[in-house]
Amino acid sequence: MSVDKINVIWLQGQGCTGCTVSLTGATHPSLADLLTGYIPQAENIILAFHQTIMLPHGEKAIDVLRSAAKGELDPFVLVLEGAVPNEELAKERGGFWCLVGEDEGKDMTINDWILKLSPLTAAVVAVGTCASYGGIPHGVPNPTGAKGLLDFLGRDWRSKLNLPVICVPGCPAQGEWIAETLTHLVLTARGILPVPELDEHHRPVFIFKKTAHENCPRAGTFAQGEFSEKFGESYCMGLLGCKGPISHCDVPMRGFVEGLGGCPTIGSICIGCTEPEFPDPPFSPFFRKAPPGVFAVEAFKDIKGKIYAILHRLKPRVI
Repeated sequence: MSVDKINVIWLQGQGCTGCTVSLTGATHPSLADLLTGYIPQAENIILAFHQTIMLPHGEKAIDVLRSAAKGELDPFVLVLEGAVPNEELAKERGGFWCLVGEDEGKDMTINDWILKLSPLTAAVVAVGTCASYGGIPHGVPNPTGAKGLLDFLGRDWRSKLNLPVICVPGCPAQGEWIAETLTHLVLTARGILPVPELDEHHRPVFIFKKTAHENCPRAGTFAQGEFSEKFGESYCMGLLGCKGPISHCDVPMRGFVEGLGGCPTIGSICIGCTEPEFPDPPFSPFFRKAPPGVFAVEAFKDIKGKIYAILHRLKPRVI
């Protein structure tokens, strides 16, 4: 497979386009960096289809998808933003959930395009929690039967480069998570970087290894036993319902745009939006406290660490 030029086909299912907005706010690298070849090793990335920001519309837009289905845009990365609905439910009611043009006289749903393009793609990236695991549309009672791409294609699915579905969750996903993951995959396809390590939920470990609590600037106040009891106070927000200890996210440390923002950083709680169960329990109701077990384990580790530090100070130092 030649990887001199890589096309990106960005489809949208059941979503709010928030991840697209987030991507436009990325800065390191930015969307412009990716599309203009600012990073030499990651140049020649072509955003061939994105129905929100592409210039062509109507038949000319759908022609891009038809070309991809014929193999004329190989190699390409297939990106999905938004959940995948159960179109069989819609058919029973005489309609559809997500229609994306037509092909050969047939109405094409988002499901149809995914099934048609996924066997041809070099890699598949699910952007946002909706695309990754179902997200908001998947929440109880889930009237449209929505699911994430990981469940729709399956955990054992593999692309032409033998890559599984790669999930970049978040509601929305932080823009640089998306840009970094796409850049990493391009560099992987060109033999410059290894395949990104993924966790059990198919998230890149280099982004999602640590919890929001571990990355939080308020974490030190937890160790000191200081907690905010009302919004506006500057301490750990665990008593106000923060789900940081059970959510994997680096936004409290990284910020959301240009190093600024991030839920606990600016006085909000973490609602666990990067996790597969979101927005259902244990992440809802949003202001319900996280399960007590996580705080008990954290407290035990803290006590253990302090005892170790005290005893270690009694040991003569060897330089």
